[in-house]
Parts: sequence; C-alpha cells; structure tokens
Amino acid sequence: MSTHRVVVLWFPDWPVYTVALRRGWDLLAPAAVVDNHRVHAANAAARRAGVRQGMKERHAVGTCPALQVGEVEESSEAEAHEEVLLALEAVAAGVETLRPGLLAFSASSLVRYYGDEATAVELLVDAAARVGADCLAGAADEVVTAVWAAREGRQVSTGGSRDYLAGLPLQVLVAERSLGAPREMVSVLAQLGIRTLGDFTALPVSDVAGRFGEEGVRWHRIASGEPERPVSPERTAVPVEVRIEPEEPVADTGTAAFLARQAAVRLHERLAETGQVCLRLAVRAHLDPPAGYDGPVVVERLWRCREPLAEEDTAQRVRWQLDGWLTRVRAHLPDTPDGVGGISAIDLVPVECVPAGEVAEALWGGPDVGIRAARAAAARAQALIGTRGVLRPVHRGGRAVAGRVVSVPYGEQDPEEVTAVRDRAWDGELPAPLPALVGAPVGLPVSQESSTTDRLRAPGPRHPASSVQLLDDTGEPVWVTGRGVMSSPPVALRWGGTVHRLTGWAGPWPVDEMWWSESGAARRYARLQVATDEPSAFLLVCRGRAWRIEATY
Repeated sequence: MSTHRVVVLWFPDWPVYTVALRRGWDLLAPAAVVDNHRVHAANAAARRAGVRQGMKERHAVGTCPALQVGEVEESSEAEAHEEVLLALEAVAAGVETLRPGLLAFSASSLVRYYGDEATAVELLVDAAARVGADCLAGAADEVVTAVWAAREGRQVSTGGSRDYLAGLPLQVLVAERSLGAPREMVSVLAQLGIRTLGDFTALPVSDVAGRFGEEGVRWHRIASGEPERPVSPERTAVPVEVRIEPEEPVADTGTAAFLARQAAVRLHERLAETGQVCLRLAVRAHLDPPAGYDGPVVVERLWRCREPLAEEDTAQRVRWQLDGWLTRVRAHLPDTPDGVGGISAIDLVPVECVPAGEVAEALWGGPDVGIRAARAAAARAQALIGTRGVLRPVHRGGRAVAGRVVSVPYGEQDPEEVTAVRDRAWDGELPAPLPALVGAPVGLPVSQESSTTDRLRAPGPRHPASSVQLLDDTGEPVWVTGRGVMSSPPVALRWGGTVHRLTGWAGPWPVDEMWWSESGAARRYARLQVATDEPSAFLLVCRGRAWRIEATY
C-alpha cells in the first residue's frame, strides 16, 4: 500500500473552456475545438447534441448547427492555466502540471497543513472556482488512479485502488491523452473480450509481456494499482541546469519565444553530454518588473511529462510560461509600454532525469511519433532558412472562401487571430458547411471518367482553368446586374468546351467590401451557388460579367 496520497484536479473540456473564455462565447452553449478538421474536444452541451471527439468538423456542424467552433489554441490554454495556478498557489505548494487543465498535488503535505484530505480538496476546488474555472477533484494512492478518480469526482480510500480500478471500463485507459496509453493495445484487448481493468489485471503478466511487451506490462501494473513515483518528491541532485540572461529584460513574446528555443537547445545539449533525459522540468523566471508592480519577482512552474521531453517540447513549455508571465505583468500595469520591465533571466532545472534509453519507446512507435518527427524537421528547416521560410496554414474569418486560409510561420500564432478569428460574425459570409475544395477540380466537368486524383488537383480561383460562363435558355451569357439580381435565369454552365445543365442554383449574394478605400482596394463581386447534372456543386464568383469557380462542394 502506498504511503503517498495524490490529489488531482481535472478541469473538464479545458481546450473548449479556454477558447470560449477568450472569445466571449456562452459557456453553456454547444462548443468544440478542432484540430486538423476533426473535433479535438467538445463541451457537455455539444456532446448532448451528438458531437463526439474525432468527428469530422463538417459532420459535427451538420449534427449540431448551433455549434460554436474554434481552433485548438495551446497558447490560450497555457495563459488560462497560469491564472488557475496563481489562484491554487494560495492554497497549496508543489503543484505539478500534467497538462494545462490537469493538476496533481501531494495530498500528504496538504493534510499536514489543513488537517484532513477532504478540507484540502474543498479549498482547492473553491480556489479554482474563484477565477471562474470549474473542476472535479479525485484522490488516490497513485497519480494515474487519482486522474481517473478525478473524472468521476471521487476520493478513493487509502489501500482501495485495486478494488476501485477493477470496476473501471477498459476504455478509461485512453480517456486521458496525457497519460499516453497506446490505443492499439486497448483495441486489441477489447477484441479479445476484455471489458474492465479487472479483466485486464486477471491476465498473467507473462502473457501480457509476450503480446504487448514492456509497455503492456507497465499498464498492467498501473491497472493493478501498484505504487508509482510520488508527486513533487524531494529533488535529487541532477548536475544539469541552464540559465539564459538576455542583455536587456525581455518584454515581448516574440523575443521570449526565441529565448525559449535557445534555452531548450542548451539544456538538451547538456543532457546529451551526461546521457540523461528529462521527465520532470522546473521552469523558473526572474522578473525585472516596472515601477508599481507588486507581484512576485521570481516565479517557477513544474512540468511532469509522460515521456522524456524532446527539445521542441521543452521550448514549447518554456514559451507558454514566458507568455503567461509577461501577460501577468501587463495585466497588473496595462498602461506600461512594451520594453519597460520584463524577464531578466530564465532557469531550466531538470527535477527528475533518467539515463537515456531507460524509458523505452511506446508500443508501435509511441504516441504522436509522426507529429514529433514533423516538428523536429520544421525546427531544423527554420534554423537553416529562417522562421518565415517554414509556414503552416491557419483558418481566418472572412466572406471569401479563398481568403479564409493564410500561411503563418510554423510554431507561431496567427498575428490577426483576434481581429480575424474564423468564427467571427461576418455580414454576408458564406454559411456553413463550407466547400471542400478551393478552386476547381481538374477534369471534373470534362468527363465522367475523371479520376479521383484529377479531382483532388485544384487550380486556384484566379487560374484560367477556373473561368466559366453561365448561360440562359437561349444560350446567351448571364451575369449579375448593378441591382444585385441575375440578368436572366441560368440553365447551363459552360466550362471550356463542355456545357453542363444546372439542376439548381441559389443567390446571387452581392458583396461590397472596402467601398470607402481611395487606393483602389475596393472589391465588388457577387456569389452564386450552382448544382450541375454531373452531379457537382460549385461556388461561383461574378466580377463585372466574368464568372469564376471560387470553390467546389
């Protein structure tokens, strides 16, 4: 039986909560955040409407038309997380971040100070509620058990982990992504008829090892409630520590991001020299605040990870923390100009290290191994050709479909994410669901035998191949008049040498943008949706009397 009790606070739907808080959404309305066009997280209202994690964004919006959708914003999660940590520090010291929105505390130290576990848990929950963050608390003898207990708001009695775990469904293993349980292993176990953790632990360890290797044995031990490392143990002497001291205090997030990467590179060089990898990292910042600031001048956060930190992971966590601390200084003194005060030094202190190779790769290549490889490649490319040489697409709001996707440097946020957020209400915008392809698919109107590959190659809206004509029943061209109506009802679409009959059309919707501009930037056009007998559906744009395919449904 473990002598180290653990308390975990779980903030449900944290990614959705932080995006909703930042954008002013109704916290009780259906909302979800998406990553790579799939639902990353959804709140309770969205789940009641049928939205599920992993669902395609278009399917989710079709399932719940009132769904508010935003992109995953890790920086927003970290900033909101920092506010919660500040509130909790008034109650407990030694908090560990498993991920933003999931925190672990040593229950033993809380009990010594507050007298009993229930009182300490109540104080923690109240402290979080004071900053508007609702959470559930769980307590158990082990960290992972406490995480699962927190999702039910349950305190598992001392020595009761095995009995509690035995009744949990097998799928609880993959309910929390930060724990890193391999989904393939869980899928195989389910196919074998394993339904609960009790069924899993009833399997002989030798059989589990033979089928799933070291990773399977580890999760077999966790499901059995065997002791793990405690939360915030006494720090062991690790002869690796990195300090970065800029010439002038850093007060802008761009420079902070550069310092974060520089510190991460130095730390991992030192770790490589000593043959170690870091599992638990303390990020400490020394602030040089402007006059009138009455907050702490040395701040520290502790990060625990399910696997050894890579250089990119370290830089990301340091950048999150620096952004959060700089935001805090500005919040105290909103009238202070940039460049006054800031961060004077950064310390990276590995709290827990193990010899490199002691932590084995997870089964089937480990979690997010492809993403990690892509991040590493992007970071190397940026080091060679500059930050702006490696770009990634991001969504923005807007009326035109083609203008909703722009490119920003990899690893940075969209500089216009506040003024051009993708779900901002735009008068005259195209309603969801949006077209699947910007531009016209090559070959689609020419022949029914067009291949799938041809359909995926799309010239942009300004490409000559996107030029089309609309015809009326006499074969004469159709356009949008100055009054915003069709010159005559369209019945056919001519694209190249092929004419296709229309089976339906909707519009037109005139758009008059930047009409006040004196520099020639004004834009006047009209949109029209058409369906052909292919069957195909297009979004057309009319400028003057010329039509183009802007997007394909």
